[in-house]
Amino acid sequence: MDEFDGQGERRGVVAEGVVERRQYTRYAVDAWAEVMVKDGRMLFRGQVLDVSAGGCYIETEARLRLAPGTPVEMIFRVDDRVFRCEATSRTVRTRGAGFLFELADARTRAQLDGLIAELSGSEGV
Repeated sequence: MDEFDGQGERRGVVAEGVVERRQYTRYAVDAWAEVMVKDGRMLFRGQVLDVSAGGCYIETEARLRLAPGTPVEMIFRVDDRVFRCEATSRTVRTRGAGFLFELADARTRAQLDGLIAELSGSEGV
């Protein structure tokens, strides 16, 4: 019998009979992020495991005590692209969290769109 490590569920492997609710395709990345809760009560660093047009998942060694819906500011670098944006926590686990991007400015949206196009292999199509 295979051991459940929790990664399959988060990585998008959907169990039989379970409806996938995600709006955007997620892409694996190798990046590090710094996340600060907007009220200043918490700052943590973690590894960005995947990113989509709508958000990202960050794994951390810090023990997270965030409520879903907590507004944060984050900065992360993927290759030569640096992203600085606001986000909201959606799914919170003990050692990681999923965030929904709040991309208010066109420049950050364009940068993210370019990254997603590159990751999906549709850049320049």
